[in-house]
Amino acid sequence: MTKHDLYVRARALTGFVPLVTQLGGDGRALLARHDLTPEQIEDEDFSLPQRLYAELVNDAAVLTGKADFGIRLGGRQSLAIMGPAALVALYAQTVGEALQQLGRYMPYHSPGVTLSAWVEGEHAVVELNHDAGIQGPERRHLTELAFSVSSSFLRLITRASGKDWQIEFAHESPLSLARYRRAYGCKVTLGQASNRLLFPASLWQVPIDSANSELQSAAERSVRNLIQRHPLDLGRQVSSLVARSLASGNCTLPVIAEQLQMPVHTLKRRLGALDLRFEDIVDRLRRERVLELLPHAQLPLTEVTFLLGYTDSSSLTRACRRWFGQAPATLRAQQLTAARRAAD
Repeated sequence: MTKHDLYVRARALTGFVPLVTQLGGDGRALLARHDLTPEQIEDEDFSLPQRLYAELVNDAAVLTGKADFGIRLGGRQSLAIMGPAALVALYAQTVGEALQQLGRYMPYHSPGVTLSAWVEGEHAVVELNHDAGIQGPERRHLTELAFSVSSSFLRLITRASGKDWQIEFAHESPLSLARYRRAYGCKVTLGQASNRLLFPASLWQVPIDSANSELQSAAERSVRNLIQRHPLDLGRQVSSLVARSLASGNCTLPVIAEQLQMPVHTLKRRLGALDLRFEDIVDRLRRERVLELLPHAQLPLTEVTFLLGYTDSSSLTRACRRWFGQAPATLRAQQLTAARRAAD
């Protein structure tokens, strides 16, 4: 593996071991075969190469004899596998805004996954793809898993049954169209130009119900797990929430205070007692994050800008010059050159 291989957060394997075991396999042994442990994939901060993730899912399908393993695993998961994605959706105004924000957030979960959403005539479209380096049955399983989670999330925020929706897959499959309809609750076609979910354009402007109990529960669970990991360290709690919220565009002191269920003035005072300033925490994390993102050449600088929570590229340029004395494009070129030399 090279230093800048595409990684995915281990949350993507939520439910993996129990499902393999239920289907007659040994999930722990399968993980061990790839030098992984159940404890690692249960760690919210652990990441693994996307190619290894794809191999694990495909190996599980072969081991259990279930060609629909990706769909089955996706059925056990929810928006919670993407952690702060629930927070992104909770603070969006409409369904369309939530989808576009999730698309911008996706590289936090995995730089090798792209999600785009737009309105096209009578339909709204969600297109989702994985890194082109993953092909064959591995790519099919990951795609079907992702659409299982995505379609469930879309039903959650639209409150629609989804029976009139349509999913288009670029791959062919050993599964029947009837199996797909049972899995996704809508029509599925194979061998299409891309992987897309189409739904009525009228749902694009549906307001997000911030009182939605399932959405609130997913968001609260993400914050609660974080606090439990750092119960006595407010600085770590705030830093973790900021890191998860940068890409949402809602990384402000009032928002973080709300997530911690604390008045703004109280949070500011308690941070001050630790000799910390919210603005300094944000700046430090942006500096660290830009060094993580720039080596991923497939991410345009405009996307890096949004992932750091900036509204325009000039803000990113000014910040990089202040931090490193260089423009982001120059810094990226240097990092890529160093990575190539290290690989030689």
